[in-house]
Amino acid sequence: MVVDIPTVPKENQVGWLINLERCVGCRACEGACKNENKVAVGVRWRRVVTRQKGEYPSPVKYYVTSACHHCAQPACIKSCPVDAITKRAKDGIVLIDQEKCIGCRRCIWACPYGAPQYNPETNKVEKCTYCVHRIDKGLKPACALTCMGLALDNRALADIDKTHATASQEITGFNPTFTEPSTRFIKAKKM
Repeated sequence: MVVDIPTVPKENQVGWLINLERCVGCRACEGACKNENKVAVGVRWRRVVTRQKGEYPSPVKYYVTSACHHCAQPACIKSCPVDAITKRAKDGIVLIDQEKCIGCRRCIWACPYGAPQYNPETNKVEKCTYCVHRIDKGLKPACALTCMGLALDNRALADIDKTHATASQEITGFNPTFTEPSTRFIKAKKM
């Protein structure tokens, strides 16, 4: 199946900027997402994972907040047999049409980041919408607005790349080559 995925210019493509130096693992972003979007119990559109690097006597523990990366080449779109998943041409936000979704879970298996989540209450798959209802009103996503450590931000990908030239697409356990995710990481100094 050939799927037409719109190419969104970098100056329009939205992205996440995650500062690993500032994230303290408080999970306020998770709570904000669940509250704002009325996400069902057991379903996590945004999650904070704990990572550890190095060995005794110098191990490093850090936290990574993660949600849908609104990729340039989303594997979820290509895997959907009913065209329920689309990418907005104006800003690159990837959305699942709940009316079309049949709950087959192919997008879950295709996504290398675990973003799509099966909701057993609706028997459908859902994921981070980048708080599109807020973005369309000129507001920030709830998770970014709530981050008390200012570790999570959202902006146009071109702006992130321009203002944070040292931000990277690569951290341990995150491979950006397959789908070209719209996420950049500011690594902690101790990493």
